Amino acid sequence: MLIKSFLRYLRYEKNYSAHTVEAYENDLMQFKQFICGDEIFNPQEIDTVIVRRWIVFLMNEGYSPFSVNRKLSSLKSFFRYLCKNKSIQSSPIKNVKGPKVNKPLPDFVKEKEMSQLFLDLEMDDSFEGKRDRAILDTFYSTGVRCAELVALKDEDVDWASSLLKVIGKRNKQRLIPFSSQLKDVLLSYKETREEEIQFDKKAFFVRKNGLSLSNSLVYNIVKKRLSSISTQSKRSPHVLRHTFATSMLNNGTDLNAVKELLGHESLSSTEIYTHTTFEELKKTYHNAHPRAKKKEVFMEITIQAIHFEATQKLEMFIQKKVSRLSKFYDGLLSADVTLKVVKPETNANKDASIKVVAPNHDFFAQETADTFEEAIDRCVEKLERQVLKVKEKQIR
Repeated sequence: MLIKSFLRYLRYEKNYSAHTVEAYENDLMQFKQFICGDEIFNPQEIDTVIVRRWIVFLMNEGYSPFSVNRKLSSLKSFFRYLCKNKSIQSSPIKNVKGPKVNKPLPDFVKEKEMSQLFLDLEMDDSFEGKRDRAILDTFYSTGVRCAELVALKDEDVDWASSLLKVIGKRNKQRLIPFSSQLKDVLLSYKETREEEIQFDKKAFFVRKNGLSLSNSLVYNIVKKRLSSISTQSKRSPHVLRHTFATSMLNNGTDLNAVKELLGHESLSSTEIYTHTTFEELKKTYHNAHPRAKKKEVFMEITIQAIHFEATQKLEMFIQKKVSRLSKFYDGLLSADVTLKVVKPETNANKDASIKVVAPNHDFFAQETADTFEEAIDRCVEKLERQVLKVKEKQIR
């Protein structure tokens, strides 16, 4: 079967991890199920129209634009493989575009909160207390991924040089320096582990029964510990990786150095953290400066265009129009704008919907018009009336 052949190619020729190959398999089998169910899958019967139908199906099923684009990427890789092996002459989906993704800024924990967390953990001298502190400090001090931490072995820790050897994505090895402070924490954990636990000699971090940790267990440890000092919704190992990168950049580290420490292939993956540090700087300024703090209102506006690419001009128009709502109501938190074309054969086929979130209220408007600009105008007018109505009630 061609899908099985492709998966073997990824695993043994491209050297992808078992986890990555499984993700490809899930995406491709889902596409196969959509196309032909349990019947024989014939790639030569696939065309652009079928793939776009699949994208619409996924969006209607509630998949995020990010997930849909990942699945589309898996499918494109599969068809490139078929072209390379002469199974098909050309890829029918080479130029198919997925839904636009507005990347959210990475979540991170503030330095003050991390300091409080480690202070609290110092009070716990049990094996699990020392282990959890070592895990959290390793994430925060080195930026390793969860899978990289779980895979650490005793021989991967170079105590003399203070270096961690980790195996990252696609089995790429990198060396990460660690501080004398983290060294003390790791040695304290290691000493307690050797005194109290009959453990798996292969793994550096283990459970109380001596078995190796799993990704899910580490996730639960981090979530539990972060819950004591942070109210943010995301409390995962990856948040600590984001925290490491943000702290490094905030303290003047070169972007390329952070890229190497994180094991990113592309600098563009690391650049997202510069946006985070800039947003924090901007918020600090507007909260502190007497001539700025009363004027600036932070409302995050997300624009999602379904099955087409919104122009920069249209996006700027939407940002300007929706931002006006902040003048009528203090404390608007976010606005989600969705654009789509309905009934292409008709004139009034541009559909726009806007959901605005405030601390105690949600506002929503949806309109269809000849142009997206007109639909957005109508939506904003509706929202203004809703906002003013709520504000009047509050004044009374």
